[in-house]
Amino acid sequence: MPHRYIAKKIKDFFVYRVLHVDDTPHRIALGVAIGIFVTWTPTIGLQMILTVLLCWIFRANKVVGVPFVWLSNPLTIVPIYYPNYLLGCWLLGGEYGDFDFIKAVTGKLDAGWLERVQAWGEATLHVFWPLWVGSLVVGLILGAITYAAVYYAVIKYRAFLKLHAERKARRAARKAAARQARTNADDPEPAATTPQTTPETTPETTPETTPPDTSRPSG
Repeated sequence: MPHRYIAKKIKDFFVYRVLHVDDTPHRIALGVAIGIFVTWTPTIGLQMILTVLLCWIFRANKVVGVPFVWLSNPLTIVPIYYPNYLLGCWLLGGEYGDFDFIKAVTGKLDAGWLERVQAWGEATLHVFWPLWVGSLVVGLILGAITYAAVYYAVIKYRAFLKLHAERKARRAARKAAARQARTNADDPEPAATTPQTTPETTPETTPETTPPDTSRPSG
């Protein structure tokens, strides 16, 4: 099923490209949060450069942050930025009915990369302040939520890996002990024999002889 394949791809990406990265939880979470924040800003065409620059400034992980800017592309411009524009208009108290935002940003989707960027720039000039205000607010909120979620996920994932390794080591130790016990049962040691002792012989003693007394005169 296509949705299962997509779900597996997303899971594998998150596990091996985010949770499994060899870095501190703070740097990983901050890198992803910066990538999400930049994704929700109207900077299409410059988002990868901005993500790397911000990750460098804040000492975050650049590898995990850059792929998330691919969420913003010609197919996702409207669902991402139009709500930001509406929020910005609401916050600034402006009117947004006089300008066809969707038509402006989707009018040249079949053009080249440079033409799409130029069309996007021309469209944002008409809605600069509402779009930027709404995008910054939404980007900051999503970035904060992302940081907390990824930080917690990295810690839990590493705790899971540690627990899994400990269980694996215990199972291996039990299997080794069981193999040793079977080996001992199949090859018992010979019964211990009591060594024979020879009786000790006492050396014969020669009786002492008393020499004759020569001091008495003979008669």
